[in-house]
Amino acid sequence: MTEAPQPLNAAARRATAAVPDYPEPVLGNPASSLLESGVGNCYPGLEFDLRQLDMRFFPGLVFEFRGIEPSGPDGTQGACLVYSEVETDNAFLQDLPWLHALKTALNGPQGAALGSGTWWLHWVEQYGRRIELYDADVFQNAVWLTPYEGETVWWVVRGIEADPDDSVADLTIALSQRDGNGQPTGQPVILHGKRRRYLDADGVIPDVYRPGELTASMCSPWTHDFRDCACQYWAANHPDVVLGPVHGEAEPDGTSVKDARQAVTFLDWMRRRGPRDDISAAPTIEAARPDQYDPLEFNMKWEELDFVLQGIETKGTRPKGDPDTPADPYVGPADIIHDITTELAPLEFTLALAYLYAHFSLRTPDEVTPQERAVWPDLADDLTAARQLILSVALSEMTHLRWDNQILWMLHRAGLSGRKAYEPVIRPVATTKRGTVREALSGPAWARTLRPATLDVIEDFIAAERPGKAIDTEYARLVHELRSGERTYPEGLYELAVRIDSDGLQHFQKFRDMALILRRYAADPNLYRRNLTLAKPDDVAAELGLVTSIVEALKEGYAAEANDDMRAAEAAILQSRTAMRDLMTAWEALARNGIGLPVFAPWEKHDHA
Repeated sequence: MTEAPQPLNAAARRATAAVPDYPEPVLGNPASSLLESGVGNCYPGLEFDLRQLDMRFFPGLVFEFRGIEPSGPDGTQGACLVYSEVETDNAFLQDLPWLHALKTALNGPQGAALGSGTWWLHWVEQYGRRIELYDADVFQNAVWLTPYEGETVWWVVRGIEADPDDSVADLTIALSQRDGNGQPTGQPVILHGKRRRYLDADGVIPDVYRPGELTASMCSPWTHDFRDCACQYWAANHPDVVLGPVHGEAEPDGTSVKDARQAVTFLDWMRRRGPRDDISAAPTIEAARPDQYDPLEFNMKWEELDFVLQGIETKGTRPKGDPDTPADPYVGPADIIHDITTELAPLEFTLALAYLYAHFSLRTPDEVTPQERAVWPDLADDLTAARQLILSVALSEMTHLRWDNQILWMLHRAGLSGRKAYEPVIRPVATTKRGTVREALSGPAWARTLRPATLDVIEDFIAAERPGKAIDTEYARLVHELRSGERTYPEGLYELAVRIDSDGLQHFQKFRDMALILRRYAADPNLYRRNLTLAKPDDVAAELGLVTSIVEALKEGYAAEANDDMRAAEAAILQSRTAMRDLMTAWEALARNGIGLPVFAPWEKHDHA
């Protein structure tokens, strides 16, 4: 039996193993969020420069990685020793033989040699494998060594293992000086040690890193990198495109929206502000440059860059108090359970099936004829993109349905459901219901109505998914209740609610992208959609049987998961996925023949009973 890896964050360490094969999940920072794991953060200008951690990869020594951009064989590339510090390096506080030996070496003749001239990392060796940090070529019957670029050396250093056995030195490094041609010269200094661990047992960076070291290589001022970061993206706090204020609503400072187009037009966040403020964001970096602040302007006008909340720019400050307090907040767990059971979960299931029907109403790329390709060369690719966009939203709605059920069973486990036992909720909105969902979604068109993906229908999807509108606000009450702290709820519920709520912006953007793709074919809708006729339920009994099988398997799986029977849950979910694949194949075959699947039919008799 192998020992389970130990999590490095406090929340994950609280995980228990009530069921040995399936430990109870506890929310916490994933391993990918640790500083040691952020391998993408290696460009100056992000929150920190990951390379700065590796400047102290070897206890007692501090390196600098030079020649990050290719600079030719001029002998100044690679990992250059900046200085040696032994007395202030907290790694030497440990009472280990190899650390005593290393400290003795650095305080003795080897350390004295390093104190004179410029030294470069020559090779590294771990577990008997040595990597020379030079390219070797034969030139005029002699071997010519070209130093690796600093970035290449950094990747090698980055790959050195942090061996968990602290008792032995498993890493050997050699440092050498170079002549005027960049060739190693003289006797190398060889040291034995271990790769430094960058986080302690509590996930904290050791004190050996001085204030400012992790950001020392970042651009100054920061505004230059907003525009010219080498990787052309910002991982956390720099949006590429944004939406203007919501049409028809006043901004926090009391002003109103002047141009309705701005509320539905994606804008370049780095654009110059002025009369052309509503111009759509350009599709490429090169095309966007003329309308963006240049680096000098950024230094002068960075305060004009608006704050962005849920993808929407806002100029004013937030009002005092909690602006997100809904008009009808929940009054407790029973209210949440009732709303999810009767409104939210059925809504997610209804939307998933409605979006799937629209998905299958679109033609597939292989249905495009040679004649159509000659006139519309991008049609096949556009169909691929449009189908993928709406399918991804439908799958997201099914994920929301699962999370809604998870909220229900977590409330039940915590004893907050009263005497009612948890029952999986996997059904569409009832046709006889006149509740908040149906009213918010503007009438019976959304009440279990299956519609093909016409441009008008897609516009309805856009309107429904728009942030701050119908579907988005359905979860505002839940997020507010779980965030308020007025009542105690199981850990993790708030995160689930926020994830559902925040996905609405992605749905909105995907439907807008879908509309932009298909709008070019508005003159002939038959280029992109199929003309479907809804089948009678008896004629597609086999396909509807698959729908029923999926629902029953999901119910069984959710119920098993609620009871911590993860083996049964896994088996049931696997069964549902198999039925889902069969349904997708059968549904596609029907749609190719112009037949629409009445996917809500299994619930018709029940609703009217």
